[in-house]
This record gives sequence, structure tokens and C-alpha cells, in this order.
Amino acid sequence: MATTAVAGCAAITAGLHPPTGMVTETPPFDGTGLPPSSLYAAAAVRAGCPYVNFTPSTGLRTPALTDAAAAGGLPHAGRDGKTGQTLLRAVLAPMFVQRALEVRAWSGTNLLGGGDGAALADPGAAAAKNAGKERVLTDTFGHTPQGEVHIDDVPVLGDWKTAWDHIAFEGFLGSRMILQTIWQGCDSALAAPLVLDLARLVARAYEAGLSGPLPQLGFYFKDPDAGPSGLSEQFTALLSFADRLREAR
Repeated sequence: MATTAVAGCAAITAGLHPPTGMVTETPPFDGTGLPPSSLYAAAAVRAGCPYVNFTPSTGLRTPALTDAAAAGGLPHAGRDGKTGQTLLRAVLAPMFVQRALEVRAWSGTNLLGGGDGAALADPGAAAAKNAGKERVLTDTFGHTPQGEVHIDDVPVLGDWKTAWDHIAFEGFLGSRMILQTIWQGCDSALAAPLVLDLARLVARAYEAGLSGPLPQLGFYFKDPDAGPSGLSEQFTALLSFADRLREAR
């Protein structure tokens, strides 16, 4: 929602549409065949605005839009904000590697309502979300453990999400063990400060003359543009990037 609002405002600023209705319904966007998220990304690029994708949608990740952003000298970051279950995965997965504990399977379930729950009831949207959740495990372990994540829309839960993970692993002499985690949180309260951080950091990067993907912001995303997968390494990269932006003033 935040990404859509920012891109929509950018489109209005660029004179692409009056402040009512949908910019994606008007030329030059109507009939392009691009998904809505990419249409908003196109509007942001045309408006000359840096772009952040806090959703698992395609957004700027098409060759034509990536090239257009590069040609416009625009920085961009994404995708899919890391606020709960994947945040824990980014902390725990490196721990297993560092302690030489072999993860055999990693399964999970998400229960959530609100707009996210309704959107993720669509199998395609859920698949895109789960791909980001799996990426941190694949990047950390060098392979994808057995197990899947199931997402259930429970409207009565509203903005409160429960995420459960079941991790099967082996220790010394093949001893089999289990770790289970439960995360219960308010998605909006978890996401809001991240969106504010990203808006400020990407705007500052633009002021500093940076363009293209910003892998240093991987700390915020399930599916970052590049960079390390562990949260600790991502945080170190973020702090270094913030120092670089501060020095560029």
C-alpha cells in the first residue's frame, strides 16, 4: 500500500493523471500487459522518482523498467518487506551454519487477515511471497531444505499475524532435534518504520547521485537486489551505507 501510494503521488506530480481514479487506467499505461505493480513502477520512473517495492509484486523487475530507471539515474530497492517470519529466518539460519547443525527441513504456517490476508489468498501472490521466504534459506544453506510455508487468510485476525516455524535439524553424531518458533505481531506497526527508513534512505541516495539497485538496503527485504542473506551482515552493510550517505552531504 505504501509503495502504491508513493508511486501514485509520483504519477500525479508528473502530470500523468488527475488526483482521482487510477493512473494505470490511462495512456501510456493502459493495455501494456504489465502487472499493476509494474505500471506504478513505470509511473514512478517517468516522474523521475526513486522507487521502493515493499511488496512481493514484480514492480520494477522487468528488463525494460530496470533499463529505464538506469537511464534516468534513479536508485531503487526491493522487494517485499521483511517484518516477521523471514526476519527470524535471517537470524536463525546463519546460527545453524555457524554451529554446524544440519537443517533437514524447515516448514511454516502464516495466519493473517486484513488486506494482506485477502491478497495472499490468491495462489500466485502466495507463491511470490513464499519464494522470498525460501530465498534466505537457500542463500544461507546453499540449498533449499524440505518443507513449505502455508498462508491462510483468517479475516477475524485483522492486521495481527501469527507465524509458526518447525525446523528439523541434526547435531553431533546425527542426533535429530527440533526447534519451533511462534511470531505474533501487528504487521502495520512492524512495517511502518521500515517504510519511513526506506523513503529517507532512497531519497538521500538520489540526492547523493546514486542510481540503480541498492543492495545495501537488503536488511529491509525478503528478496533484496543482492548482498548477504544473514541479518547481521545486512545490518553492517546498512550502517556502512548510512555513513556513506552522511559523508556525502
